[in-house]
Amino acid sequence: MKRLTLAEASAMLIGTQIGAGVLGLPYALKDAGILGVVVVIMTGLMTLLTALFVLEVASKSPGKSISKLTEEHLGKAGEVLMFLSIGFIAYGALIAYIAGSAQIISSLFGIRTEIAAIVFWAIMSLIVYMGLKVSGEAELALTGILLAVLALSVGLIIGRIDGRNLTQIDYSAALRGVGVAMFAYVAHMLIPELLRGLEDVKTTAKAVFIGFLVPMVFYALFVLSFVGAFGPNTPELATSALERLYGNLGRILGLILPLVAIGTSYIGLTLSEMGNIKEVLKIKKVYAWMLTVFPPLLVYFLGLNSFVNALWLAGTFGGIIYAGILPTAMYLKAKGKHDSFHFGVPHSVAYFSGLVFLMLFLYSIVSLA
Repeated sequence: MKRLTLAEASAMLIGTQIGAGVLGLPYALKDAGILGVVVVIMTGLMTLLTALFVLEVASKSPGKSISKLTEEHLGKAGEVLMFLSIGFIAYGALIAYIAGSAQIISSLFGIRTEIAAIVFWAIMSLIVYMGLKVSGEAELALTGILLAVLALSVGLIIGRIDGRNLTQIDYSAALRGVGVAMFAYVAHMLIPELLRGLEDVKTTAKAVFIGFLVPMVFYALFVLSFVGAFGPNTPELATSALERLYGNLGRILGLILPLVAIGTSYIGLTLSEMGNIKEVLKIKKVYAWMLTVFPPLLVYFLGLNSFVNALWLAGTFGGIIYAGILPTAMYLKAKGKHDSFHFGVPHSVAYFSGLVFLMLFLYSIVSLA
């Protein structure tokens, strides 16, 4: 396998994450005011910490997927929980991405949504099947387009912020938005794959910092600009609001941005889930690929095409466990087995991280009642 470059690895992390943020965050935090920006930043910093936990653990057992790392440190029950959490996130996201891309492509080119869904699914799934290097090259190209268009969108909106939309704060809305914010940072499953492709812990750590901090900055600006400009009237697909202000130009920009974001995120999540299934179920690559890409397409055609709700459920009941609780538990277990560590995060910080994520998970369960 050809080695990844730092740029390709960083692009895979950025692209995997930004797809979720563009699609769900402004709408999920539309009633939270300026507190929505705080939620985005704090969630980003907490998930960056747990991403470093995953990298630390992966460096002790290179070549293992995140599920197998969980089994090594937390036993078979931990592996099953991690495997199911990743599956919940991946399938929920892929269904939402197929649905979202179908609507966008149909609107851009005037074709039936069913045909648009198949076209998007076929192209992106083929890229993933061609391997890590091809996926990294595709992510690098798409992420460059994504960041440029995202910056342009923020620039067009940020001057229209109304301070009243940011000062009217609903604290319960901020807490409810944490699930989507968690989903916006679900790239942990990629880290063992990137370590394998980069073959160096320090370089992978650089990719992790770039891959989490860049989305965090863009998320914060994106939420600040769109929630500040539209407040409670922020649409489910935030960029569709550009058409209100800039007509046909805004419409095209508002469709291209989420389409590219969906594409980058689809590649990263599919690649990770395929590797996860391959190792845990001990099956060939082609079967792992089929088990990854066909079920979301089937579910989409059976009629499940909800969008932000799917992201919230995946982030709340998959993301908090997979990107918060389990990485912290693995790190603490690894600290008891090994003497040398690359990052050396204190026990107290790790325990605090685990407690925060556990409280968020319990709150989410209670809020459903």
